[in-house]
Amino acid sequence: MKTILSISTDPYFNLAWEEYILKNIYKDEDIFLLWQNDTSIIVGRNQNVFEEVNLDFVVKNHIPLVRRISGGGTVFHDLGNLNYSYITSAKGKINNYKLMTEDLIKALNELGIDARFEGKSDIKINGKKISGNAQSVIGDRLLHHGTLLFNSNLEKLNGVIKQKDTSIESISVKSNRSTVTNLSEYTNMSIEEIKDYILKRLVPSDQVHTLSDKDIKRIEDLKQERYLTYQWNYGESPKSTIDKNLGDYRVKASIAYGTIEDIIVIHQGTLALNISSSLVGLKCYPTELNQLLKKHPEIYQILFE
Repeated sequence: MKTILSISTDPYFNLAWEEYILKNIYKDEDIFLLWQNDTSIIVGRNQNVFEEVNLDFVVKNHIPLVRRISGGGTVFHDLGNLNYSYITSAKGKINNYKLMTEDLIKALNELGIDARFEGKSDIKINGKKISGNAQSVIGDRLLHHGTLLFNSNLEKLNGVIKQKDTSIESISVKSNRSTVTNLSEYTNMSIEEIKDYILKRLVPSDQVHTLSDKDIKRIEDLKQERYLTYQWNYGESPKSTIDKNLGDYRVKASIAYGTIEDIIVIHQGTLALNISSSLVGLKCYPTELNQLLKKHPEIYQILFE
């Protein structure tokens, strides 16, 4: 098995790095990746960001939001979290999350940590989630990746990810809201010690491979072309409808490709035609609408909080 460690903590780069390796590197061999991101929110391929994420919090706190190529739910990354990826051609591992996590769980158990596989794709300790996992199949290659919360900022995590919002409807994949915990609550090891332990325990060879300058250039190109774009991160959200009351306002809106396709704003029982018409066709994004909705904070809250 080949092992590659990321040279960056930039979430836009690392999602491009992972996809590039999946599609282009060591195609006939299994690969193990270990990487970390700076504070960021990572949404699943088929998710609706307007349904899953408190966008006001994300923008005000300058938190990157990035869509990945795998399914599953929204996860929070920071430097207190480790990310691991397996890339393989073994067909029997597709959708077999228990099989794909058993080596990591066994490694944690050997440290005296009572980690267990629960549900469809989670690793938990005492019923609290420390790891979420997702997969993507491209051609004949499987990407399986997961998180490992070590000492993440759980307060920020809870500020970023919305609780279930029944005022928004879409055909998107919904996140499983779970109570989370940090692995650091159950071990005296540091995150670097855990990282080294995982590498030695999960990957028999200590040989770490590096990518060429040409590969890095192509990854940077992919980052620019896909992962830094509004179209990918927001515009790929499935079409959704919002129908919500707040204060004296009721908003009924349709959002498609990250843009307000249609909206009706009712204020104190009366159609606010000027406000409604001024919002149609705009990106449904806080900085795009902040000035326009400054005198109408309830509409802003309905859309972004």
